[in-house]
This record gives sequence, C-alpha cells and structure tokens, in this order.
Amino acid sequence: MKTLLKLVLASFTALSFAAHADGKLNSYFSINIDAPASNVWDIVKDFGGLNNWHPMFSGDVIKSGTNNQVGAVRTLTIQDGPSFDEQLMVWDDQGRHYTYRVIDPNPLPLKNYSSTMKVMQLAPGVTNVTWSSSYENNSGGEMPDADLIAFLNGAYQTGLDALKFEME
Repeated sequence: MKTLLKLVLASFTALSFAAHADGKLNSYFSINIDAPASNVWDIVKDFGGLNNWHPMFSGDVIKSGTNNQVGAVRTLTIQDGPSFDEQLMVWDDQGRHYTYRVIDPNPLPLKNYSSTMKVMQLAPGVTNVTWSSSYENNSGGEMPDADLIAFLNGAYQTGLDALKFEME
C-alpha cells in the first residue's frame, strides 16, 4: 500500500511539474449580479456585442460565420488601440456558457489563449458570471507572468463590473 501511495504522489508531482513547465497561465474573475440569469445571459451571450457592455472595447464585428454559432470569428477593437480576432469554439445556450480563443498572431502579449464566459443562477434574482482563461506569456520577457495575469484579471473585472452596473 505504501508503494502505491508513493507512486501516486510521484505521479502528481510529475504532473504538477509538467503543468508548470508548459508555461500555461490562468486568469479568472467572478461577480454576482442582482438580476435573473436569463436577463444577464441575454447580454453576455452576444458574441458579436462585447463592446456593448465592456468599456475597454470600441468595436466587435462578426467577420465570418454566424454570431453565436461555433466557428464564428469576431474582430475586437480595443479603445484607442489595435484589433484582433477571436473564434467561438463552444456554444451552450441552455447551459449559458461559451468558450472562444484568440487567433494568433495577435497584438497582445499572449498566445494559445482560450477563455470561457459562464452565467449561472445562484438564487432567484441572483446570478454569478465567471470569466476565465488559460494562455501563455508571449511578451518576449517584457511582461512578467504576474503582470500579465493581473492585466487580464483587471480586464475581466472592468467588464464584469460594467455589466453589473448596467444590470442592477
């Protein structure tokens, strides 16, 4: 039994090292909103409308495919900044979540970015929205991992705070 336990612990240690060694970073922000989940989802689910509620973006245009269908590609434009493309990878209207990826190359200091937006009813009239992602630092050493994580967490918080303000 002790040998099996040692083997399992060694496996977890190796997996932890491999996960760290691949350079994957994670960002996350979650907020509760005093509004029904269906009302919040009606706004969040518009893959082609992020700029309607997130103040960091001045434009969001579906450039190929159909909005809210897997494969759709949107072009996001940052306020006073560059544009980049994202592709919808998973769409679950009933489960109120979707996953998308940034299409490389892009002007952001990251690569292999994949993100999920999820809307979940906690209680009648109380909804939780989470925005999470995984990615790699592609800044060429100019931006430490901690700063990149903080930047994305801040971007998620800015957007979700604005959504909360709009909904309440």
